Amino acid sequence: MDVRNAVLSWQYAERLKTGIISVSKMLMTLPDYPKEERPGARRMLIAVMDELRADAQTASAATGITAFGKVVHSLSEMISLAESSQFGLATERAGEGVSAATTAAQESWEVLHSHGIL
Repeated sequence: MDVRNAVLSWQYAERLKTGIISVSKMLMTLPDYPKEERPGARRMLIAVMDELRADAQTASAATGITAFGKVVHSLSEMISLAESSQFGLATERAGEGVSAATTAAQESWEVLHSHGIL
């Protein structure tokens, strides 16, 4: 991996990790919403997850790093589980997405560190 790709990968990975962690926290609170508010809240969270998935797809295409494909898969599973109101399972899948994004960040960090950038 060259330095340019490492910088791109690092940025994508960190942004994806932050987004997935935020969505995970929101998913955990969803069952506490009043029953009539849950469908709207669920739709909004699914929209946010869909945007994160699009970012992960872009990261995968732009960098060629397979870990971003795993992030895409994890987010797809999270969306499917949220659509069926399985918020606990969706939160578990978030951990897999964060793990995959962390793998991409680690690979990038190693390149950036070896060049004295980090």
